[in-house]
Amino acid sequence: MDMKICFISEYFPKSEKLEVRGGAEASAYKEAFHLAKNHEITVLTSLEEDMHPQYEINNIKVKGCGSKRSYVQSGSFQKRLSFMYHAYQEGCKLDLDLVVGYNWITHWVAWKIGRKLNIPVAVRYHDVWIGEWIKNVGLAGFTGEILERYNLSRDIDLIVAVSAYTKNKLAKFFPEEKIVVVPNIVDFPPVKSEKYSHTTISCVSRLVEYKRVEDLIKALFFLKQENMKLQCKIIGTGPQENLLREMVDKYELQSQVEFCGFMEKHADVLKVINSSHLLCLPSKVEGFGLVIVEAMGCGVPFIASNIDPLREASGKKGGMFFKVQDPWDLAEKIKMILDNPDIYDKLKNEGKTQYLKYQGEKLAGELENYYSKLI
Repeated sequence: MDMKICFISEYFPKSEKLEVRGGAEASAYKEAFHLAKNHEITVLTSLEEDMHPQYEINNIKVKGCGSKRSYVQSGSFQKRLSFMYHAYQEGCKLDLDLVVGYNWITHWVAWKIGRKLNIPVAVRYHDVWIGEWIKNVGLAGFTGEILERYNLSRDIDLIVAVSAYTKNKLAKFFPEEKIVVVPNIVDFPPVKSEKYSHTTISCVSRLVEYKRVEDLIKALFFLKQENMKLQCKIIGTGPQENLLREMVDKYELQSQVEFCGFMEKHADVLKVINSSHLLCLPSKVEGFGLVIVEAMGCGVPFIASNIDPLREASGKKGGMFFKVQDPWDLAEKIKMILDNPDIYDKLKNEGKTQYLKYQGEKLAGELENYYSKLI
């Protein structure tokens, strides 16, 4: 059955370059791409600078909503409200069978459109932050706390969680029988790039406190004292960038650590991962851990914080886990992987096998099945 589905995503690629800056955005694009092969997909998203108000990517119709705005990871309260209001107005004009929201900003919008048009509402859920907003992002999280609680009090028809970990957290606030699990789609063409000449660790992360990139910098300092010659490439931007640069200066790691900033093309991010010898994700808060699956797909072992969603996403394959917020343990695990070729090759090979579980056609088929049952 052909379905007319509206995805509401706060951000979405602006062009064929496929600029992707976060997990929810990547999830929305991948799912829209695969479902658009058989269904009519419309995406409502923020109207960014240098973005055409209406365009099409790979058979996906995209419309920018609200005042023009730049990409932000927090704040921008008025422009976010403008986006939410205009996305609701545009959504109500569409002929739809289903509407799907992709983050806490858009869940409410999807629900309002669904109830206005009398159609089913689904939301994609990456992580639950109820009770954790202020701890994770400071006082700015107060609004998020209120809105997330409000969203989960609505009569949403289906929540699609990215992991069993997220489903279990959701079940404390929402009827469990209306929650299903479909992981993020993680698939990409083979990446062609040469390994860096020096042993290199890559880190792809928003530079915010809960991502704990400072723990990686401290671990590099400890390993430098043990005469390990390592390079590190940090991809991403955020409010902690200046603090992290100051740490690099303090530990005299300027010749080892490179801040690569934001990369517009996701293919360029994958090239950095593929050229690296190890990927590090030191975050203390994740809903899935997309980048470690990407590393596995590149045949690059990972080192990640020992939290439930990352163990689940990896199947405990393809990498090692260190104690959360413990740079000493992180340094030890990095050393263990890089100093032992047998361990390195084992992690590399098992990671490639685990990656195959996240291919698009299979997971898009699961989504299609759940969505068609709603309709």
